[in-house]
Amino acid sequence: MSRHSAKARELFEGGYNCAQSVFAAFCDETGLDMETALKLSSAFGGGVGRLREVCGAVSGMLMAAGMMYGYA
Repeated sequence: MSRHSAKARELFEGGYNCAQSVFAAFCDETGLDMETALKLSSAFGGGVGRLREVCGAVSGMLMAAGMMYGYA
């Protein structure tokens, strides 16, 4: 298991939602502080607004990928 997977699991088991757990696990790569990452991703747990249409873990992954490889 990679260090990011282990961190995501630790965060999830600590009570954070799927999106928060995945996105915040990449703070070391994105340069965001933990509080900011958790706040930004908080609304994506259980899908957007808990509608369960898009997996929160996928949303968190895409947010991390955007921070690491996205463009502005």
